[in-house]
Amino acid sequence: MTMKLCSLLLILCYNLDLKQFFGSCYIVNGSSLPSGDSSAQPAESKEHRWNNIRLPKSIIPLEYDIFLHPNLSEWRFSGKVEIRCMVQETTDFIVLHSKDLIISDITVTTLPSNRAIKIYRPLEIYTADQIYLEVEQSLHKDTELLLTLVFEGFLKMGISGFYLSQYFDANFETRSIASTQFEPIDARKAFPCFDEPEFKANFSMSIVRERNHISLFNMPLVQSVPYSDDLMLDTFQQTVKMSTYLVAFTVCEYASRSKLSKSGVNITVYSPKDLIQNVDYSLDAAVTLFDFFNSLYEIPYPLPKLDMISIPNLEADGMENWGLVTYEQIHLNIVKNTSFESKLQATLTISHEIAHQWFGNIVTMRWWSELWLNEGITSFMSYLGLEAFNQDWSMEKMFEEKIFSMRCEDSNKTRSLNHPIEAPDFSATFDCVPYEKGASIVRMLRSLLGEQPFLNGMKEYLKRHLYSNVESYDLWEVLSTFSEDNVDLGFVMKTWMSERSYPVVTVIRDGDKVHISQEPFISDLNQMVEDNPESLPIWCIPFIYGCMDQNGTFSVDDLLLCEKTGVLQISPNTTLVKGNYGDEGYYRVNYDSESWKAIAEQLRNNHTIFTPGERAQLLSDALAFTSSNILNSTSIATELMSYLEKERSYLPWLSTTLGVGSSLKKYEITKEKKYDLIVKNYLDVASNTLAALGCEAIKNEAESLERVRKLLKDDLSSWCKAYPYTIAKYCKECGINSRKIGIHEKNGNLRVDGHKTECEETELLITQGDAMKGQRNLVVTHISSY
Repeated sequence: MTMKLCSLLLILCYNLDLKQFFGSCYIVNGSSLPSGDSSAQPAESKEHRWNNIRLPKSIIPLEYDIFLHPNLSEWRFSGKVEIRCMVQETTDFIVLHSKDLIISDITVTTLPSNRAIKIYRPLEIYTADQIYLEVEQSLHKDTELLLTLVFEGFLKMGISGFYLSQYFDANFETRSIASTQFEPIDARKAFPCFDEPEFKANFSMSIVRERNHISLFNMPLVQSVPYSDDLMLDTFQQTVKMSTYLVAFTVCEYASRSKLSKSGVNITVYSPKDLIQNVDYSLDAAVTLFDFFNSLYEIPYPLPKLDMISIPNLEADGMENWGLVTYEQIHLNIVKNTSFESKLQATLTISHEIAHQWFGNIVTMRWWSELWLNEGITSFMSYLGLEAFNQDWSMEKMFEEKIFSMRCEDSNKTRSLNHPIEAPDFSATFDCVPYEKGASIVRMLRSLLGEQPFLNGMKEYLKRHLYSNVESYDLWEVLSTFSEDNVDLGFVMKTWMSERSYPVVTVIRDGDKVHISQEPFISDLNQMVEDNPESLPIWCIPFIYGCMDQNGTFSVDDLLLCEKTGVLQISPNTTLVKGNYGDEGYYRVNYDSESWKAIAEQLRNNHTIFTPGERAQLLSDALAFTSSNILNSTSIATELMSYLEKERSYLPWLSTTLGVGSSLKKYEITKEKKYDLIVKNYLDVASNTLAALGCEAIKNEAESLERVRKLLKDDLSSWCKAYPYTIAKYCKECGINSRKIGIHEKNGNLRVDGHKTECEETELLITQGDAMKGQRNLVVTHISSY
């Protein structure tokens, strides 16, 4: 096959999408096999000898030298990559990744002799995004190779690989930016590579750009020289050893602002020129958070700079590319009247991506099945960074993470923290499990070990696995050595890793004894398989409990519950037992009816004896148990909710709105009266609380009050909008009580005075009579948003 013919075939394969019909396709043999040379065809008609989405470990990359020439006006790019490799096991074929690239030349040579190795059989395996190169002679262990590939690709409008985005400047002229998003498996769309986290290497980069553009890479610019009359060639420093998904580069027309960290690392924010004046908050936050983590981890940040750049229409909040972090624009552009909620989320996102520069970048999970080692640890650490700004912010966001994770798992559509990935589609991997559940499990680990032993263990984990890849076992091995009680974390954490659910601990008081038992939480008891209860999983639960005496003082104790049942001995003077004391365990707690009543009474008398997180968890548990029929009556949930008119903390209200929302959805489906009772109770206390808080935001009021007011207004309005007939009576009352209530617009700004709320608009629609019934979609469509 000649070079022109093969190139044409490749173009047809891509542009006509013929790859769906072929498992593999011949590609150009860069060894320059003569036309008509019989050796260009395999000696036999056998297919390739590799059939796995994972690459073989017989050859590993050491260094990449990448040259790229993106053409933003023609929406294409060309390039060349030289990969220095080492043979680990004797083999006669090479497999690496490539996707949506037209490869025009491939050569393989040995180093340092530069002897060419003849490529016997080049194939592209489309189903696995792989290039398969069979060579005519064996490549022996410890042989060093140079693999060179010349390629072209298209700069598509998209969200992955090396792609193009567009935005309008202040003059409404269209501007383009070429940027990258490689996590999890899209570096292969930009250049041929060994695109798995385990194949860490050093990367060098050269980029051709127009003179009015700038280019950025993970590392600082070394030099910029003329490439042609209108083009420049930028060359960058080589990276440290890292995974392909962390490589990043961009070509744009942005402006920047910079500050130095305490350690002398240059931190820069890049943004469109018309928005650069809005990055001061994010830049200051980044410097503070960077200094915090650089000190906390006791491992100096290994790069000379940290760039943060806003990308139009970025699908994620941010991406932790080492030294060149990309963000959704709203997280870097913070204006004066940006809402508290938006500023909080921006700060947390910046904290998360900077925390990743150590956890995930320096130490990386071996394979995507253990993504939680990257995201769960980093999510938890980001709260420690947030605490450097405001302790209340950190506590609230940590609980939000936990409650959202539990709700996600309650959907029965989740996976375990460690789950096998057998297909090349990784989209389902990036859900609530590695992030929210992972963070909650790490938080529970800190509670089990103690704060300082936990931090010491995490520092040692980083030091022991610098620039390498890990599995869960590596974390347990390190942290176990810091357990003052010699806890074997590999044993303790086994079920937490392998099961997709979480446990419920039932607490039954019997005088001076407390009987505890565990079982999996199942959001719908109708799904419970009762024929073999012995097969239900058993967790090792760090059960912390508090016993309150008549003076309102708690004595706290703990038990590692690794059996189905257990018995606690308590003082006969105990008036109340609180399970999951401190709310750091990833489990729910159910009580006998008398204990629930005692808790409800305590909430009414003095709810502040419990932390906001504990109050939120009590409400969440009671509502979840009612919704799942673990509690047959609504009385416990409604009794707990009765104190809420006194509640001014955000977390209990958030927990309640989420739990009642589930009840409303259940009522829509089942029409069971108990769910209607919960909704009515909530609407009563919520509207009364909103009336007590006042209709308008008060200058300099506590942030928690601002958050509660906004939460209740938005929640009540959205309910009336989504369920106008199910709760018509209550929506009408809500409208009456809310006529002067401001609505937060989509940009987070408060709008008041003379504007109808969504509830009022719904009320008007409802009063039009039964003729509107049966047109629910029409009703929702015509409710004014803003």
